[in-house]
Amino acid sequence: MSACRYILHAALLFALTAAFPAASRALPAPGAPPERPLLMETEDEVLVRWDLKADAINTLNDEEILEAKGNVFLKRGNEYLKADFARYYLSTKWVYLKGNVVVRSGKDELTADEAEFDLRSRTGWLRQGRIFMSGPHVYIAGERIEKHWGDVYTFKQAKVTTCDDEVPAWSFTADDAVVEIDGYARLTGSSFQVKDTPVAYAPYFLMPVKTSRQTGFLMPEYGISSTKGSYVNVPFFWAVNESNDITLNEQFMDKRGFLHGLEYRTRPNTTTSGWFRADFLNDRLLKNDRDKGEFGGDGLVRNNENRYWLRGMFDTRFDNSSGLRLKADIDYASDRYFITEFKNTYGGLERTRGAVFDFFSREFREQDEKRLSGVLLTLDRERGSLALSSFYRQDTTLGNGNRSASLDETVQQLPQFDAFLHKGRILPDLPLEIEGAAQAAYMYRRSGTRGARYEVIPRMTLPVNTRYGSLIMSAGLYQTYYATELPARTAGNRPDTPKQDKESRTIPEFNAALFTELARVYTLDTVPLEAVKEKVGDTQWTALRHSVQPRVEFRQRSRENQNRNPRYGNEDRLLPESELVYSVSNVITAKSDKVVMEKDENGEMRPVTRTEYKDLLRLRLEHSYDFREAERREERKIYGRRPLGDILGELEFNIYGNLSFNTRNYYSLYENELVRHQSGLSLDFPEYGKASVGYDARRAIDEYKRSEDRNLNYLRFAFETVAVGPMSFAAEHYQDFRDRENAETNLDLIFNHQCFQIIGRVRSDPREENYMLMIKLTGLGD
Repeated sequence: MSACRYILHAALLFALTAAFPAASRALPAPGAPPERPLLMETEDEVLVRWDLKADAINTLNDEEILEAKGNVFLKRGNEYLKADFARYYLSTKWVYLKGNVVVRSGKDELTADEAEFDLRSRTGWLRQGRIFMSGPHVYIAGERIEKHWGDVYTFKQAKVTTCDDEVPAWSFTADDAVVEIDGYARLTGSSFQVKDTPVAYAPYFLMPVKTSRQTGFLMPEYGISSTKGSYVNVPFFWAVNESNDITLNEQFMDKRGFLHGLEYRTRPNTTTSGWFRADFLNDRLLKNDRDKGEFGGDGLVRNNENRYWLRGMFDTRFDNSSGLRLKADIDYASDRYFITEFKNTYGGLERTRGAVFDFFSREFREQDEKRLSGVLLTLDRERGSLALSSFYRQDTTLGNGNRSASLDETVQQLPQFDAFLHKGRILPDLPLEIEGAAQAAYMYRRSGTRGARYEVIPRMTLPVNTRYGSLIMSAGLYQTYYATELPARTAGNRPDTPKQDKESRTIPEFNAALFTELARVYTLDTVPLEAVKEKVGDTQWTALRHSVQPRVEFRQRSRENQNRNPRYGNEDRLLPESELVYSVSNVITAKSDKVVMEKDENGEMRPVTRTEYKDLLRLRLEHSYDFREAERREERKIYGRRPLGDILGELEFNIYGNLSFNTRNYYSLYENELVRHQSGLSLDFPEYGKASVGYDARRAIDEYKRSEDRNLNYLRFAFETVAVGPMSFAAEHYQDFRDRENAETNLDLIFNHQCFQIIGRVRSDPREENYMLMIKLTGLGD
């Protein structure tokens, strides 16, 4: 035959026409399902056509053998085999390949010096071969590779890595290896190498080579801390099944001992989620100095060696149509300091809050002395909802050498029932709206007043809307009943407080709000955006709207002496009100067109123009006048009357999402200065990074209606850069200017490589200096 390149169709033309009947004139596909190997002689087997290209094709041994030479390319769909030379045995269905062998199957690619395959069973061998699995981005090479039934390979003198470099930055070598595609690589006689230099040995190593959640070791952590000493943590992740996983971690700290951690996650379906974690430490360090100020000088000690933190969340919807839902939280700590001291560890508060927020869109409390656990069962309907709950608040300042737990005055709601009537019209044609809430709860505490509380809060609202504005009036009533128990040892309560034996309270309230809006639209003279692919992502303002929104609101709540009512929370002491609040807001809104890609009715992506609205600027001024304060008689010699409230100025400014600024300022007409200031500025440029700065200041003040015993002067600064070359950087700093020692700094320096990442982290606060190093190998860990 000629040496020129040509194409054989219809199952290799001459050679296969002589070898097989007309119904079976195609090479069996290497990608045939392993449970049904293609047998060419089976007439009911569906065969797939292969196309062959080569510089030359010859037949041997009475056309039982087909040889192809020079740029051999055998293709079926997206799968192909390439080599310098190929020999196909018609009787055995084996193909032998030599010289620059490349086999493409799905997303995986095999290369070798020579190879041989049984096209029926998809078994064979490769010499000096390498497999690249694109899903997990893993390279596995060996002197000899055996391809077994299914997707199992065995290797001699294997090397495994995720690095693209010819000399990989890191790799595992093994005398023998067994690899299952989308499974695990089991390495025997293994060593870990850096730039082909052995640095560690393991007789056996298991490495995941799949794209789904995978069992294995996560990113290790190494560091030095002023309070923990040198430490190392190597978490292990166990993918139990598709719905459940467990993470174990042992963090060794040479000053404190082993911190044991266990985390369990479950999501059996789209309506049920669970997350639970426990950390335990037998601590070598005790806190016996009450005057030590590392935790704010709280005067507490800690004499317990066994320390722990238990927490978890669970959510489930029993039936989407029924509206029945169950939520449960667990949050219990051994002592006041555990969460604070270990907040930056693998199982600490910082990581825990992020983990549960991803699952439940709620978080655990900050480093608070009260930890909250509870269970909540709710039933939601269109016009109302019911809730049955129990809550337990742990006071972590008790015990461990401090006050006895028998003196615990923390209120526990065991149980509590709530019913809510959602706002809605009484009659369809009557604008009068009604809403309400009712609660029955038993308030238990070990020391102090306890008993049941029953409360009903009905409210009616009358909205009046006209072309000139709106008036919304509402009236409500707090009707509360107490069934109080006074334990004998605390029956008289404290000597300096009145006896809490009153059985009820009735407090009406009234509210009226009058508001309107004046607006004008300014159309911009622009050329309409053309919906073409070249302009996808482009945005253009088309109009600006300026609105002025004045508002006047009057709030009235009757006064009732509640000193003899049990006090389980702030809701048991409703303060009287008679206040007029008036404000005006200026809002500038931009209307813009943006070109985006969307699917049309045929499911094809095409550019379209969409209209967007965004508030560019919002300025609000607010003031108030308190009629009750103007007539107050109590404590006049100590506190003068101050009926005029602070002047509030609030500004929000946004442009294109890259720049935003907000500030809230409270100016006292009596102090003639700002008494509270909050500001924040953020910049976000995706090609460079993002930065933010916030400032909060508060002046100490002592008035009849409010009291702040200390000044506050606090700054927060944060920024992070997009990778510049292989490096990226992130930093956060918190500074209290009134207490120079109260500062916290967090720095991250990250080196990014195609197959690994090195993170250097510094954490500094008044309690601890912490230096951490983390190395993440791509394909290993999270």
